[in-house]
Amino acid sequence: MTPRKFCSALCALLAAGLLTGCGIVPSSFLAQVPQSGPIEQGAPLDLTPANQFIRVLARAPRPGMTPTQIVQGFLDASASFDADHAVAREYLTDRAKTTWDPGSGVQVYDQLPLLTEAGTSVRLNAPQAGRIAGDGTYSVANPGTVLDLNFTMELQGGQWRIARLPAGLVLSSSDVDRSFRALNVYFFNPEFSTLVPDGRLIPVVGTGQPTTLVRYLLGGPSTWLGPAVRTGFPSGVELNLESVPVEAGVARVDLSAGAALTDDDTRRAISQQLVWTLRQVPGVTAVAIAVNGQPLTVPGVANPQPRDAWPSVDPAAMPEPSFGYLTRNRTIVRLTEQGQRAIPGVAGSGETTLVELAVARNSRRVAGLDAQGTLWVGPLGSDLPVREVLAGRPLSSIAFGPQGTVWAMDARDGLIEVTDDGRLRSLSVEGLPRGALLRAAIPSRDGTRCALVIQEDSGSSVLLARIVVSRSDGTPSITGPRRVEGVLAQVVDASWSGAGDLAVLGSPGVEPISVWSVDLTRGMASDRGGPAAAVTVAAAPGHPILVGAGDGYVYGYRAAGWATVGNGTAPAYPG
Repeated sequence: MTPRKFCSALCALLAAGLLTGCGIVPSSFLAQVPQSGPIEQGAPLDLTPANQFIRVLARAPRPGMTPTQIVQGFLDASASFDADHAVAREYLTDRAKTTWDPGSGVQVYDQLPLLTEAGTSVRLNAPQAGRIAGDGTYSVANPGTVLDLNFTMELQGGQWRIARLPAGLVLSSSDVDRSFRALNVYFFNPEFSTLVPDGRLIPVVGTGQPTTLVRYLLGGPSTWLGPAVRTGFPSGVELNLESVPVEAGVARVDLSAGAALTDDDTRRAISQQLVWTLRQVPGVTAVAIAVNGQPLTVPGVANPQPRDAWPSVDPAAMPEPSFGYLTRNRTIVRLTEQGQRAIPGVAGSGETTLVELAVARNSRRVAGLDAQGTLWVGPLGSDLPVREVLAGRPLSSIAFGPQGTVWAMDARDGLIEVTDDGRLRSLSVEGLPRGALLRAAIPSRDGTRCALVIQEDSGSSVLLARIVVSRSDGTPSITGPRRVEGVLAQVVDASWSGAGDLAVLGSPGVEPISVWSVDLTRGMASDRGGPAAAVTVAAAPGHPILVGAGDGYVYGYRAAGWATVGNGTAPAYPG
C-alpha cells in the first residue's frame, strides 16, 4: 500500500470511529456505505428565509431570582411561542397568567434594555424600533422614540413574580426577525385590475401560516390601507372550518355559506385573493376552495386552483414589453438587451432637452421637464409631437399619477396634477409632520399608495401615504403618511422597486448617499451601495435599479454589483 493510500484508509477509519463513538451514525450504516457507482443528486434542500427558523429554548425561573432577573427572564422567554408562551407565563403571578394576552400586539425595542428597580417595580427603557398591531401590521417608531415600560412585582410563595405588565409582547428586533415572517394578504385597487399587498408579520409558531393569513384576509384590509383598496369577499363571509390545512401541497379553504351567493366576477375575485395570499406559504402548490364542504365553482379555472392560476392580477407585473429610459444628448434613449436605442418618433428626435423624465405605465406616453422647468408631454414612439403643456412655474419631481395625469411639485403651490391640455389642480396632502416640506410624491403602480420625500429641520426622510380617490368627483388625495424605516437621516429620491418595496437614495448620516432597499412590511432598510454622487434613482419589478449620477453616467445594479449603463441622465421606468 502506498503512503497516500495508507493515509486515506487511516483517515476513513478514524472518521468512522469518531462518528460511531459520538453516536452520530450506527455501525450498521457504516458497513453499507457504497464504495463504487455513480454520484446521485439528492433532493434540494429548501433553505429559503421563509423556511428557516431558530427555535428559542426558553428558561423557566429559578428559585431566588431578583425582580430584575425575573423581568429579564420573562423578556427572554417571551420570544418562545411554544404552547402559547407557556414558559414566559411561569414568570407571572397566577392571576397575571390568566389576564395576559400576548396576541394583542408587540412592542419592539432595539439594543439591550436598561432595567432598574424602584421598590416593587422594575422599569424598562430602550430605544423603540416599532410596534406590531394585533392584525400583524408593523409601524415604525419615529427617530428618538424611547420605550418606557413598568413591571409591578409581587412575592408569590416566597418568589418574585410579575403581577402587572404591559399589554401584549415586548420583544427585541432580533427576536422579531427570528420569530415572525413578513407575508402579505392581498386586496384590490379600486378598479379591481390588480392586487395590492397588505403586509403582515406572521408568527412562525402558532395556528399555522395558512390559517392566520386567511383569517386576516377575511378580516379585511388593515385600518391604514383600508380607504384605498377593495375586497371581493362579501360582508360576513368567514371560515366554515377553523383551520386551513395543507395536504399534499393543496391548501384547503372552506368558507361559510355567504360565499356561495355570489356571481362569477365575485368568485373570481375571491379566488384571486386567496390564491395569491396562500401561494406565499412554502409547499403550497394549489388552493381548493369550498363552501360548507362543497367545491366552489369558478368559471375558467380548475379546483384545486394552481398557484399560478391568476397572472393577470399579479401585483408586481409590468406591461410587456417594458424598458428603462434615460435622456442623452437631447434624445430619449430606451435600454434594451441589445443596447441603447433612441426611441422612434418626435420624443427621440432631440428637439427638446429634458432634464427630468417620467414614462406612463403602459409605455405609450412620456413627460419631461426642461432646464427652465417647462413641462412637456406627448406620445412615446410616435410621430406626434411632444407638446409644451405648462411653463413659467417652478416645477420638479414629475410622475404619472394613477389616472394618467402628470403629478409635479410646484415650489409655490405644492403638489399639483396637470392634464394634457394644461389644466391643473392642487392635490391635497394631509397629515405631514408640522413644518415638513414635501419635495416629491411617487405613486405606486397600483395607484393606491404614494412614497413621499419630505424635508424637515432635522433632515429628510421617506414616508408612505395612501391615495384615496373621491367616489363623487374622482379627485385623488394623499392621506395618512407614516414612516417606513428608521435608519435614514437624509433622503434624496425614491422609486417603487416592487409592489411592497422601495429603492431609496439616501444616507443614515454623514456617510455618502447610496441606494437602500426598503421592505415596507417589516420596515427594514438594506444598503445596496451605489455610484459616487448619486442624484436620482429608478426601479421596477424584475428590472435592475438605475441611478443617475453627477458624473453624467447612469449606473445599473444587478447581483454582481453596480456597472455603467451609459452616459446620460434622468433614468426612468414606466410607472
